[in-house]
Amino acid sequence: MGLRLLMVLFFLVRIFIFPSSAQIRNEITRVSNQSMQLDRKFIKKSHLILENFDHLTFETHTSRKINFRVISPSGAIVHESLIKKTKMTWQFDVIDSGDYSIELENLSFLSKTKVDQIITLNRFPFQIGAPKDSIPFSRAVPRTKSIESEGEFQITRFNDKNLMIGPFDKGDTLLFTMKRVTKKSPPIEIVNGGKELLYANRKSKKTVQAIIPVLKKDSFQITMISDDWLGQENNFRIDRITPFKYVVDTSLLPKPIMYDTIPIDFLDTTIYLGAVRDYTNPHSEKFTFNFETDSTIAFWSVVFGTGSQYESAMAALDESIVTDSLGAEAFYTDVLKNYVLGDPLGLAFKKDQTLVSLQTTNGQNITLKSKLANSSQDNSRLIYDNVVIVPSSQIASNLQIKSGINFALMNDLCCDHYLFFKNEDKNLGKKVYVKVLLFRIKLNDDI
Repeated sequence: MGLRLLMVLFFLVRIFIFPSSAQIRNEITRVSNQSMQLDRKFIKKSHLILENFDHLTFETHTSRKINFRVISPSGAIVHESLIKKTKMTWQFDVIDSGDYSIELENLSFLSKTKVDQIITLNRFPFQIGAPKDSIPFSRAVPRTKSIESEGEFQITRFNDKNLMIGPFDKGDTLLFTMKRVTKKSPPIEIVNGGKELLYANRKSKKTVQAIIPVLKKDSFQITMISDDWLGQENNFRIDRITPFKYVVDTSLLPKPIMYDTIPIDFLDTTIYLGAVRDYTNPHSEKFTFNFETDSTIAFWSVVFGTGSQYESAMAALDESIVTDSLGAEAFYTDVLKNYVLGDPLGLAFKKDQTLVSLQTTNGQNITLKSKLANSSQDNSRLIYDNVVIVPSSQIASNLQIKSGINFALMNDLCCDHYLFFKNEDKNLGKKVYVKVLLFRIKLNDDI
């Protein structure tokens, strides 16, 4: 009883003192399990195509002494270690995108050696389909499972069997299963179109199963390597599992709406803020919006954000716009933009076609400038991904937030407005995004 109570207390301490690791930074995007046998003095070379900010963990176990190397796309040795009959774990954050070489070298002159390596890849962001609540025209698509290939085969020495599978779409999962009929199943290797080694297995009496998430549209080669003179019989099956996702349903899109204004993309920019410890790039910046008289501008809208949630939502929006523009009636672009950037129908005109705001009687035009800012009044402090965003009081009073997207529809043209950004991350630079859309009054020349 005392032992059971002690275990319960230990479990509670882990929950409350050590918070759960199920945060986005620890979610696994892909795991490559590789079990192989290296000949004496043999170097096994493979590839990993990595992107900036990928996080990898290598877990390597060997029965003898081996060298483990990771080489960057430029040819520099990122990591090298001597592993002696033990399990070694090494983590790596990718700085430069490209094709990395992975080498496992058997140092023995006399004996073969068994090596087991697990490579865990975390990629951020990794969005499948449209974000659930970022677009009001999306529908859920459940997971499906279909058989891509199956059968029974026999291979003999120097007669490897190769299967070409695909292409699979981003977010799909490749499920490969093989059962032996006679003897042991042969060694297996699975590579993708980029020649990345995603799975390897030695001879086995057990059922072999590989589960491979697809990070982008890709095809795969599955190789069964035979070293048996008399032949081996095996059953195999390859399944495709699609992800649960949300997609834009064009049947849910609203009918084209003709506005008495024309939206103009005035600004679409990305700002890089250096880390606090970065002495070469500023870690804060202030955008100031000024106005000049122009009788054609009715009102304006500003959108801003940072982090993977903003990127995913805007990417889904852009994708839906491109898709819908292919149709015969390509009027949905303005509808989607106006949804994200605000609803101009309630602000633009009254029934008698007069402007709602007296401040816009003469109309205005916007000019913009960017400058470094050391401080700013905290009107409506927002924090996303360690980036502090402070809008001016006029923007803050009209601010709406949906799915990590901040937007404000503005008819206040009386004075300056600003957006202040400050990166508070000590080690990582951040990207922030600003979009400005002007709504110009439709003139006779536009008809």
